[in-house]
Parts: sequence; C-alpha cells; structure tokens
Amino acid sequence: MNPFMRKVNVPYVKFRKANTLRNDSTQHDWQHWGGYRDQIQQVLEQTLEHNRCGRGHILLLGAGNGNDVPISYIESIFERITIVDIDEKALDRFLAKSAHPEKYERAIIDLTGVGAEVSSPDDLKEKVDDLLPNVDFSPLHPPFDVVMNLCFTTQLISAFFYRKKNKVVHTPEFSAQLDRLLERIHINIFESLRGLLASDGVIVHLTDTLLLQHMKTSGYTSPATSKTLELTGGNLRENLDLIYEHLPELAKQGLCLPGAFVHVHPQIMRLYKVELRFSLLWEFVHDEYEDRDYFVSAHVLSKL
Repeated sequence: MNPFMRKVNVPYVKFRKANTLRNDSTQHDWQHWGGYRDQIQQVLEQTLEHNRCGRGHILLLGAGNGNDVPISYIESIFERITIVDIDEKALDRFLAKSAHPEKYERAIIDLTGVGAEVSSPDDLKEKVDDLLPNVDFSPLHPPFDVVMNLCFTTQLISAFFYRKKNKVVHTPEFSAQLDRLLERIHINIFESLRGLLASDGVIVHLTDTLLLQHMKTSGYTSPATSKTLELTGGNLRENLDLIYEHLPELAKQGLCLPGAFVHVHPQIMRLYKVELRFSLLWEFVHDEYEDRDYFVSAHVLSKL
C-alpha cells in the first residue's frame, strides 16, 4: 500500500475546519450586526456601572471575526484586550477592525477541551461518555477584570457535525450524552476562569437561547418563533424580557437550544452568583432564503 494514499483521521483538524467555515460564512456581517453590537455594549456599560470590576484587562472568548463585539467601545475602556478563538484567520479579521492593535493579545484555544481526542462524529459517539474536557488556558496572561463568553456555548458540540454528509443518528440517548459532555466542558471552563479572574472580576456569559427562523423557500418556521411572537404580542424587539420570564416553560417544551442553561449547573453556581441578567435580540441573517434571529440571554457572574 502506498503510505501517501492512506486516509488518516487527524484529531482536531476537522473540528477546527468546521469553525473556520462558520467564521468564513459570517465574515462580511459587520454592518448587519450593528444593532446586536449596540446591545452588547449596553450590557458592558451596565456591568461596569453595577460592579466594582476594574478596567485593565478584558478576555473575549469565542471572539471570531469580531462582528458581534463593540470593538471601539472596548478599546476606549480597557487597557489590555485578549481575544481567543480556534480560528487564527478570524482573529486576523478581528484585529483588522481595531484602531489600537497594540492593546491586544490573541490566543488560539480549543474551548471544547476535547478536540484533540476526536477525529469524526462517529469517533465522538464512541467516546462521548469517557471524554474528560481539559481546556488549555495556559497561553493566557491573567488576571482578567472582565471575561466575556461570546455565544460559543451552543456551537461547541455542533461543530463536530458541521456540514457532515454522513451524519450520525441523533438518538435521544446520544443527545443526552452530548448534553452531559457539554456540561462537563462548561464546568471545566468556569472552574478554570475563576482562577483567571481578578479579585473583583466578572464573567459576562452570552448564549443564544432560542432560534427564531423562517425559511422563505420551504415555508418552514421554527417552533420557537410562533411561541415568542405569541408571548410578546408580535412586538419581539420591545418585549424581550417577557420571553426571558418564560424560558423555563420553553425549555420544558424543548424549544431552547442545547446548552443554553449550562451556566446554572449546580457545580458552577457553587463558584459564582448571578449579578445581572439581560435579554438581547441578535438579528443574524435576513436574505432571500431565510429570516433568522436568535434570542440571546446574558448573565453577569461574580465570584463567591
């Protein structure tokens, strides 16, 4: 056998490629996501007003292209900015938007902590119960006054299946196994972050919680869409907090995205308390094919 013709499953590479494809597909969305960036800026402004956290060093996890980051505002507030993603080219695009690149450090980190151990969806299914996430934060230079988790929660596991032709069958049992893996990943992340925070530091945890989607070609509408319109009287933008109040009910109906509530896992809540919470609307894409928005929840966590 010609050794150069062998098919080799390389851990981490395909997973990283999936995230690269995602970032590539949204690299031109800076202008479209302006309203969402404004909401995130308001979250940061109120967080800094409410908490005693310093303004020296901010860590942005899952920073990607930076399209959802109020870059100018953050540069005006913080002396140092560390951006993290698994996609180096996306971080290059982020820095191209910066007026003060000298303030930045960047780190290429796999936030699943298991990407190097998994070579395919089938491999993940075989190993899922035995995987012990260990995110390597050693490239970072703490302490951090603010850590912002930029909606990576619901993307971590799905990246293993992104654009995969031969999809693994998602049985209820396998879905439950993936949920438990996602919990283990976040327990590891939040335990590690606690040691990286300054004494008065906080985590701003953003996660997309509800998919609000209408496909114009097929007419498909996501189940959460009609429910949220009902709850808000058709005025989604002005009544976002009405949705937040009903999230437990929506979760029981299976309408929330997987991983949307991992931050309130008991092992994490033993380390932090929720200081503030926010409801945001991420108008993700509106084109000839679909209208897709996300209801995003943000929680500000301080150390116990």
